[in-house]
Amino acid sequence: MREILSKKLGNDDESGFNFSKELLGDNVTAAVNFDRLQKHPQHGYIIFEYLLCEETQNVTPYTSHPRRYWNKNKNKFLSLWRAKLDFEAKLYLVNYAKKGTRADGEVLLIEVFDMDENGITQELQIKHTRDSFAKWFVKLNNECLDNTDSMIYDIYSHKSTSEIADYVIDFGKYNGETIASIYQKDQKYLNWIIENKAKHYSIVQCYIEKLNKNSCGSIKYIK
Repeated sequence: MREILSKKLGNDDESGFNFSKELLGDNVTAAVNFDRLQKHPQHGYIIFEYLLCEETQNVTPYTSHPRRYWNKNKNKFLSLWRAKLDFEAKLYLVNYAKKGTRADGEVLLIEVFDMDENGITQELQIKHTRDSFAKWFVKLNNECLDNTDSMIYDIYSHKSTSEIADYVIDFGKYNGETIASIYQKDQKYLNWIIENKAKHYSIVQCYIEKLNKNSCGSIKYIK
């Protein structure tokens, strides 16, 4: 059974924000806060920024747009765009209103494709109801749910072959030995770990894939 790394959302926790505010005092912050960052197995990282339309404003989620207040808040959007480029992510802006207000049924999803110092230059807008957005959002969220083994694999895939070689197996007949030493004497045992998804299999799999790729350009085990 795979372990899903997730938790239900609780009440807003502003303690971290308040702590930063306390430490900075009157200094301008250099940070940009993501409302939501998640990784999709096909699309990669996705950044969400929620843009609240207050009931006291003349605009609603369908009619509001960052161009209306670009000069007041452009650094926020430029910072989000820079992060989008660095992460090679999708950037979604979501106009919404608080539940129970006059425009709470409107949700505008804006996928940003390009931006310059003067504003958003390419985008795709989709007008949702609150219910239709919820269905889309839940589906996307579920597609992004990941398990521990997959995350471990991704972490070790960024390490070199030599770094992974020193990883110590802490169970079975080769307890206390490194992956590299086991590979030299008993490759079948490492294959068994992968095939049976035994302890450390993600790391072992990553090591063998790197060896195979380095030696002949082929990959023996596909994740």
